[in-house]
Amino acid sequence: MSLRLRPGRRTLVVSSLGVAAAAAVLGYVLFTGDDTPRTSATKANDVSGRATACLAADSASSTGGDTVTGIWSAMQTAGTQHGTNVQQMIEPATTAEQAAPHLAGLLVQHCDLIVTVGAPFGRATTGIASAAPSVPIIAVDSTLSTSPTNVTLLAGPGAAARVSERVGALRRHAAGS
Repeated sequence: MSLRLRPGRRTLVVSSLGVAAAAAVLGYVLFTGDDTPRTSATKANDVSGRATACLAADSASSTGGDTVTGIWSAMQTAGTQHGTNVQQMIEPATTAEQAAPHLAGLLVQHCDLIVTVGAPFGRATTGIASAAPSVPIIAVDSTLSTSPTNVTLLAGPGAAARVSERVGALRRHAAGS
């Protein structure tokens, strides 16, 4: 017995069989694989061993004057001169409650120095400082009158130079730590 198909139907049948075979192989691979959980071979740490300084500011402070620009420029220059990673985060926070989760994120990213500019992030430093007393924090133009021991309050034209000094003073640490 022979099966004769017109050329158009033959192509359809062969294509359908190919798709069915591919689906069967895929199903076998997906459902009969090893159920052992896999651990990632990479870590989300900076393996360069360089310290990281992080700038956090609210969007109103970043557009309302030259303070954020001056601080960021000083951090970039010091980072380049001393081999320090620098990063900035500008968020639309208007209250300390809105800024606090962003600062907590910088702790998770293992920032070795956190610099804040503006009242929302400055006021949020008090809660973060108690959660991470070993991380130095500089609050520029924070509107705070007192602060925890690991928070340095700065204001005025000398703030950028002081931030630059602190970024330059950060030391390398063991890779992956």
